[in-house]
Amino acid sequence: MDYLWIFVAIFAAALQTFRSAFQKRMIPDIGKFGATYIRFIYALPFTFLIFIVWFFILKNEIPKLNNLAIFYCFIGALCQVLFTLLLMIIFSYRNFAAGIAFSKTEVLFAALIEIFILNIVFLPIINFGIILGVFAVIFLSVAKETTNINDVFIKISKSFFTFSTLFGVLTGLILAGSTVGYRMAIINVEGHILDATIYLSILAVFIQTIMMGIWLYYYKRNELKLVFQFWKKSLPAGICGSGATAGWFLAFALATAAEVRAVGQIELIFSIIISIIFFKEKVQRTEIFGICMLIISILLIIYARM
Repeated sequence: MDYLWIFVAIFAAALQTFRSAFQKRMIPDIGKFGATYIRFIYALPFTFLIFIVWFFILKNEIPKLNNLAIFYCFIGALCQVLFTLLLMIIFSYRNFAAGIAFSKTEVLFAALIEIFILNIVFLPIINFGIILGVFAVIFLSVAKETTNINDVFIKISKSFFTFSTLFGVLTGLILAGSTVGYRMAIINVEGHILDATIYLSILAVFIQTIMMGIWLYYYKRNELKLVFQFWKKSLPAGICGSGATAGWFLAFALATAAEVRAVGQIELIFSIIISIIFFKEKVQRTEIFGICMLIISILLIIYARM
């Protein structure tokens, strides 16, 4: 069980990568907000199916959710929806690449929340691995724009004081609130880890589906209609999203949110691999440099937990 969280986090990151690829493919058909919503609404039936099989067919015991667990789960779900909407706002900015880059500060914020609010103490090597990983992800988010490593550093430094960067940091903070919220929800549930994971997964996805569905109904009704119109093509995103959600919840039950998300940043490497294979995109030398930094950061965290 000591190392299970590592494999689960990598598995969740892989599924999330495929989910993102399916969402990207759906943007021309149903728009950015519609493509975002399919991660929730089409994950719901598959998450519900897992719930039915696990508790009613396999006869596992349904855990009792106290008010604190429900509260934290709601906070986690709400923050994830807010993160999604803010990310869409970032896309409207001219220099959106910087905003996307700084939204990756989520792991750092999660670590700070756990250190100062939850009194969790990380080993120095884990702290270094987290900081290196965050920088590597920011570096990778900008690396595609140039083949010169020095230019990447210059672009990052110049983007510090822009509105898109401000929104990026805000989205990172909100997403950190989501991951820590989910972890707090899980550890406040009495019962077996898998029981708590599956129960909270269906609760979180249900809350997200309702909240974003209401928002789309009032502000992007046309995209909401397209979500249902293209339901067959959207199902793969739902399947992968359901598996990813369950994976993240299980990983959060076994390790701190910061450690899980730090290892989960391997998703970016998976994304680059998918971009090469399916979208025929070329990899820049700067991206290879960023990937090496990211791999080192992940290995440092794994090594520290062994």
